[in-house]
Amino acid sequence: MSNRWDQPEESAAAGENGTSTLVSLLAVTFLALLNYAALLPVVPLWAASGGAASATVGATTGVMMAATVAAQLAMPWLFTVIGLRTMIACGAVLLGGPTPLYLLSAEVLPIMAISVVRGVGFAFIVVAGATLVADVAPPGKLARAVGYYGAAAALPNIGALAGGVWAAQLWGFEVVFTGAAVASLLAAILAVRLPAHSRGTFVLPALEDLGRIAAPIVLFLVTAGAFGAATTFLPVSGPDAGHVSLALLAASVAMVLGRLAAGTIGDRIGAGRLLTSWVLSVATGSALIAWALDGPVWLLILGAALLGGGFGACQNDSLVATIQRLGAGRSGTASTIWNIGFDGGVGLGAVVLGWVIAGLGYAGAFFALAIGIATVTVLSMLIVPRGPQPESPRR
Repeated sequence: MSNRWDQPEESAAAGENGTSTLVSLLAVTFLALLNYAALLPVVPLWAASGGAASATVGATTGVMMAATVAAQLAMPWLFTVIGLRTMIACGAVLLGGPTPLYLLSAEVLPIMAISVVRGVGFAFIVVAGATLVADVAPPGKLARAVGYYGAAAALPNIGALAGGVWAAQLWGFEVVFTGAAVASLLAAILAVRLPAHSRGTFVLPALEDLGRIAAPIVLFLVTAGAFGAATTFLPVSGPDAGHVSLALLAASVAMVLGRLAAGTIGDRIGAGRLLTSWVLSVATGSALIAWALDGPVWLLILGAALLGGGFGACQNDSLVATIQRLGAGRSGTASTIWNIGFDGGVGLGAVVLGWVIAGLGYAGAFFALAIGIATVTVLSMLIVPRGPQPESPRR
C-alpha cells in the first residue's frame, strides 16, 4: 500500500478520491469517538457511584486501555487478515454494542469486563484510521491531513467529554450510555463508504528506527498519561460538577485547536520541532489544576485548557514525526506504535494517579504529575536518542 504523502505526482482523479475517502473517514471517526469521549469520565463516575475507591476508579480506565494496547500488539497479524474498512466497522460495533450493558451493574468487575471489549474496538478504530489517513493525505500535506483527522477525533470531546458528566447527572446514566452506543453504531454503518481493499502493513522496526522515534513517542506517552489522569479524576476530585464540565470543555476545545495548529505549523517548519513546548504546556496545565482544586474556577479552566491544548498539539506533532522518521510504506507500523503510546499512556496515567492520590490527595497528585512530566521532558532532551530531524516539508 503506497503512501500518498510521499508521492508528489498523483493524478487529479486519485487526489479527488483521496479527498472523498478522507471526508468519509473524518465522519466515521467523529461518530465512533463520540462514544469514547463521552464515557471516558462517565464510566469512572459510574464506578464511583457503586462505591469504588480511587485506585479502583482509575483501574476502570486502565483496563480498557490495557485491552486496547493488547489488541494493538496483535496488529502485525491483524493487518494480514482484515482490511482497514472492516477493521474500522468492527471496531465501531465492539465499542458501541456493549455500552448499554454498563447499566446492568455498577460493580467494578462487570464494568471492567465490558470495558475490555470496548477497548479492543477502540484499538481497531484508531489504528486503522491513523493508517488510512497517512495513505490518503495529499502530497506535502501530511501534517495538515493528520490535523484534520485529529480534529475529527478530538471534536467529540467538546460536547461529549464535558457534556457526558453533565448529562449523566442531569438526565441519568441511561441517556449517556444509550446515546454513546447509537453514535458508534452509526459509525459502523457509514464505514461502508471507506475503500474496500485498503490494508495496513507492519514492518518490525530495527533498533535504529526505535532510536529515531524514541523522543516523540516518549514525550507523547507522558502527555497521554496526563490526559487520562485528568479526565478520570477531575469529575471525582471535589470541584462542583458544573465547574468540572467547564474545565473539560476548555480542555476539549483547546485539544482541537492544538491539533489543527500543529498540523499547519508542521507542514511549514517540520513536525517535531516544537514538541517539547507542547509537553511543557501539559505540565503547566497539570500544576494549575492542582492549585485550582481549592481555588478559583478560572484557574481550573486555564489549567485544563493548557493541558488539552498541549496534548492535542503533541498528538499531531508526534504522529507525523513518527510516520516521517520511519519512512515511506510504514504508516501501519507508525500508527500501531503511536497508538500503543497513546492508549498505554492514558491507561497508565489513570492507574498511577489513582495510587498517588491515595497517598498525596488530589492536589498533591496533580502537582506530582506536573513534576513527573517536566522531569521526563528534561531527561528525554538529555539522554533519549533523537535521531535525525524530520525532513523539510514538501511544497
